[in-house]
Amino acid sequence: MLAELHSHTHYSRGEKIFYESIHSPKEMLKQAKRLGIGAIAVTDHDEIRGALEAEKLSKRVGIEVIVSEEVTSSSGHVLALGINELIPPKLSVAETVDRIHEQGGLAIAPHPFDFKRNGIRSEALLCDGIEVFNAMSIDRLTNIKALRVAREKGMPMTAGSDAHSTEMLGYGITKVEADDAESVLNAVRKGETELQTHYMPVRVIRNLAVAKLKLSYDHVIDYIEKNYSHPNKFIAKRMLGLVNKSPGRVDSLFKLLSYMTYGGVLFYSRFDAMFAFNPFREKMRRI
Repeated sequence: MLAELHSHTHYSRGEKIFYESIHSPKEMLKQAKRLGIGAIAVTDHDEIRGALEAEKLSKRVGIEVIVSEEVTSSSGHVLALGINELIPPKLSVAETVDRIHEQGGLAIAPHPFDFKRNGIRSEALLCDGIEVFNAMSIDRLTNIKALRVAREKGMPMTAGSDAHSTEMLGYGITKVEADDAESVLNAVRKGETELQTHYMPVRVIRNLAVAKLKLSYDHVIDYIEKNYSHPNKFIAKRMLGLVNKSPGRVDSLFKLLSYMTYGGVLFYSRFDAMFAFNPFREKMRRI
């Protein structure tokens, strides 16, 4: 069975950009089914309403749904797979993992070395497994680090698309011998996984960014008004206004900006690797 173990619906909300993900649970399930995916974990940020809604639709759509959550611990993100009640954010990683286990769930460390510092880094060892491939980690190095640590410590490995839209599904797939949601989790626990991986095209990430800003436009304007000072407020609002001109000639500008950002990510990740990875390895030797 092909399993998508990291996906989001429009229930994933942010502080600056309200809609972190743009499609409904039903839309995500239907697209996953079209792609031949047999099981999907809906892992909204600090929220399980989307997962519960998807679970109700699972039989109608014909796909297994794993009720899950991407929990924001005090150190970073932890995937809680196979839970039934919301786990609150801002707990320590250890307490978050305990809460997951109390519900019979599985704790996975997603993108543990994410350059944006959303990963839990060395505390990934407290989880049941490590997401060694995140399709959104286009810098490559962060996935290489995760894979290396998982192999060194003999931990179960998963892949995830980290899909925030239907277009993003299917890039990070975990293949298991299973026939339902529970047997998917059991296979992951045992480390009996095979990964099918493709990095997310910059085009797909750019499409998501524009769509999120369009949907969240009023919210972002309000955030700028409350948190930005002149002249940054004026510049930010003018730049934001460009998304309403898409599709159109402005998309050429967005394309240029996206590739400039991609280059910046590659440069930063290599700089980060030089100064952050070695201290981590020293810490690993002491554990």
